[in-house]
Amino acid sequence: MTDERSRPERAVPVRQRKEVQEVLSVRSGRAERRLHPGRAPERPDRAGAVRLRHEFDGERAAARARFWAPLELVPEREQPQVLEQGEAFFHDWFTTDVRLAGGHTLIELFLQREGSRLRSGELRYLERARTTHLRPYEIVGVKLDEGLTLLDLWTGKRVQVQERLATRQVVQWDVLAGRMMLGAAGVPVLDGAPYLYPARAKDAIVKDLRSLHRRFRRQVPGDDVDFFKRFGRVFFTWWIQYVILASRLAFRTAEGDEMVFANAVFDVRDRAALEHALAGHPDLDRQDDGSYAWHEPGADGEFRRCLGTFVLDEHRVVFETTSKARAERGREFLEALAGDAVHHRATSFESVERAMEHQPAKTAPEVEIPPAVQAELVGAYYDKHYRGWVDTPLPALGGQTPRQAAGSKTGRSRVVALLKDMESLSARQRLAGEPAYDFGWMWGDLGLDRPG
Repeated sequence: MTDERSRPERAVPVRQRKEVQEVLSVRSGRAERRLHPGRAPERPDRAGAVRLRHEFDGERAAARARFWAPLELVPEREQPQVLEQGEAFFHDWFTTDVRLAGGHTLIELFLQREGSRLRSGELRYLERARTTHLRPYEIVGVKLDEGLTLLDLWTGKRVQVQERLATRQVVQWDVLAGRMMLGAAGVPVLDGAPYLYPARAKDAIVKDLRSLHRRFRRQVPGDDVDFFKRFGRVFFTWWIQYVILASRLAFRTAEGDEMVFANAVFDVRDRAALEHALAGHPDLDRQDDGSYAWHEPGADGEFRRCLGTFVLDEHRVVFETTSKARAERGREFLEALAGDAVHHRATSFESVERAMEHQPAKTAPEVEIPPAVQAELVGAYYDKHYRGWVDTPLPALGGQTPRQAAGSKTGRSRVVALLKDMESLSARQRLAGEPAYDFGWMWGDLGLDRPG
């Protein structure tokens, strides 16, 4: 699975804030696209921007404390990297959305005080930028080096956006929260620092946003622009939740339990009786190395999830699995099956992250497999898996199989969300030059119309 936390997914290079934003210090570490290359900013403009910036240091500090509150959810060792990557999000929000003590945003104040000294192109740009606001979009089409087709998740309308760089870093079904505005050519463009979320986050983000909107409107009348500006920093909270913490949240078993490496160790008291019990159970399959893979119950020929493996040596048997719940379940299973032939000694657990830190260094060069062979092997493996997956009960579908869920209105939307997420991950693998599976057949097999 592609790491959802990779740098290309966290920041999509789009049109930056040009000359005036540079003097306002709302971007750092990125080249600005200037309206007039070769012309230095006028000294009064820069001086005015500096005065304006320092005038509101106190309010900036208060806003920073509110904005960065979700950082406490991130492990301390990861916080410096998150701070660095999130700084552009903060400056974008503080400059464009935050109402200062006088009721104006920083851009509006800059226009009032320094607007007469700005060049015409800068003035027009800031007039358009001051009304922009973050809102969520689903990427439904990507045209390389030209633009994106976005579905506005708030209004349900589609919009064609002129964009080049992002087309090489996003894929269909990604969720993007960005500021839409008309560019110099009169066509929609994305401005500021957009957020990019995985496809699976869409429904949760829209649900939370609708809930916020209902509560807000009970107290404050107004238009949606006011609402989105008021709650602009919630998109950062979702970025922490669905991007920064995504890999940690993704380490879960099919039952929804946290994934850990678990070993339940038993002393063997009667090896002959133990092997007889293991060999005679229909849900245990003996492997070539003498271990026994334990599969969940099911009919022959059906896809059955593997719950763990019983590994035998001369004096012990170890049940290796991937969650605390499965370890306990495996212990109960073996004690009921083998009785006095075994005695539980102890069960140990190790987090996925900890186990990865202890991976030994490679001592031999990897054998390079030709890309065509890799694609064939990956395709064959995933095809076998997903042909069975469509008829496998899933916790995400309330215990129904995808085929069963696709037959009801409520279940259908959940299956579509799952398929979009899988296609998005596959497209990202393909974008990285890795072998990727084609889920196209699954829509028709489940009787679903593929959006697009």
